[in-house]
Amino acid sequence: MRTSDAVSGTMAAALGAALIVASADLSPLPRQVYGAGTFPKVVGALLLLMGGLLVLKGLRQRQPWARWTSKVSGRAFVQALAAVVASVIAYVVLTPLLGFPIVAVALLTLLFRAYHRRGWGRALLIAVIATTVIWMLFAQLLHVPLEAGLLERVLY
Repeated sequence: MRTSDAVSGTMAAALGAALIVASADLSPLPRQVYGAGTFPKVVGALLLLMGGLLVLKGLRQRQPWARWTSKVSGRAFVQALAAVVASVIAYVVLTPLLGFPIVAVALLTLLFRAYHRRGWGRALLIAVIATTVIWMLFAQLLHVPLEAGLLERVLY
């Protein structure tokens, strides 16, 4: 089933609004301008903005709210679900041993390759870029400790 961009945008905007409301009670950290609620508020605002743009796009295209497309086989659904669950388990188990950068690149490469089937090189490149952006955002900008693992001497 395919849904209109207006429906998807409405859901994203609603999630963004809920994030902003839920993070309003989180207090700032001592002697810091930003606190625990900063990141959820930023993500919520981005979801609101992008959701609003999707709603406008969907309304302009006058798409039906939902339409049926080809069936998804039960086997493909179970394989996709198993891949996501296995990735989460592998992340939790392997990150303390190998570190975030190695585990994230490996898991994202496998997932991109499994879902998009466009070649290992492209999957690896996108995984490295995504992991680098996540590392820079969380570890460097927001000071969220991410396990460096085997790369601790290289990164620090």
